[in-house]
Amino acid sequence: MRYRTIGSTGVKISEIGFGCGNNAVLMVKAPYDEQVKVVRRALDAGITFFDTAFAYGLGKSEQNLGRILKDIGANPVISTKIRLDADCVSDIKAATIRAVEAGLDRLGRERVDFVQLHTRVTMARGAGQRFSLAPQDVLGSNGVIDGFKAMRERGKVGFFGFSGLGETPALHELVDSGEFHGFQCYYNLLNPSAGQPVPKDFSAQDYGLILERTAAKGMGAFIIRILAAGALTADPSAGGGGSGNTLSPGSDYPLDLARTEKVKAALGVAGKDLTQAAIRFGLMHRTTAAVLVGFSNTTHVDEAVACAEMVGLSDAQMGKMRNLWASDFNRSQ
Repeated sequence: MRYRTIGSTGVKISEIGFGCGNNAVLMVKAPYDEQVKVVRRALDAGITFFDTAFAYGLGKSEQNLGRILKDIGANPVISTKIRLDADCVSDIKAATIRAVEAGLDRLGRERVDFVQLHTRVTMARGAGQRFSLAPQDVLGSNGVIDGFKAMRERGKVGFFGFSGLGETPALHELVDSGEFHGFQCYYNLLNPSAGQPVPKDFSAQDYGLILERTAAKGMGAFIIRILAAGALTADPSAGGGGSGNTLSPGSDYPLDLARTEKVKAALGVAGKDLTQAAIRFGLMHRTTAAVLVGFSNTTHVDEAVACAEMVGLSDAQMGKMRNLWASDFNRSQ
């Protein structure tokens, strides 16, 4: 395993992170013994970063992770995330503090290394099908950042981040504020716009090279959806991506499956090699602190950890991918 520093925080973590989300199912629905087995394998392989959230099983992921780490006596770097809803707007700072305290309680911990906002951020509050916060709600007086800072003063959290989901200009505003130490970045071979140029008419959301802005602010990036909810795996039917929930606009699962076939043809890979190519791609960006991978079993751990010893995609492979990104690859036809 190799280790990287999260931006300018001085905190080093494994470049492969353990994603405790819903898609992999493990930390939400699997039997406790299986959860322990996979967590032990990850720790033994050198994984030191675990990412969870209230939204993963409505607290089950936090509870299960906290119990396992206590039972086996492990103390890795932990990030958890809070989601604020419409009932928070009368006092966002207080709601933030309550949400962080509730997460700590579920984890059974006095402190977490990273706390991140899991609510989408849009230029106007409440836009779209899901509730969202505006940048002012996050950065302004009595907002999310004030709540995070209050918890830091109490010794409950170390550093701050946010999930990079919402409208691109709003996400850029959060990065440019200088208030955050890291963030979770949607970045994969099917939508590389956070770190690679894409056409102006790119049909998926264009994140506008946000990773470059991240570097300028000394932030680290935790890469999410590196496997596109399972589309970039040997068995996409097991990935859970076909639930109908679109995490990032334009990255609809059936369309991502069609895009994946073009990636496989361009790179000449399939099965495990496809999965590992996807992870290697995420590790190539200079701002990447960790690529978060959801594990369903110990084999998944072994396959992901092996990527830490591999080189990135070759110049020839990247050339083929750039040609795809610039072509009708991003269209449904």
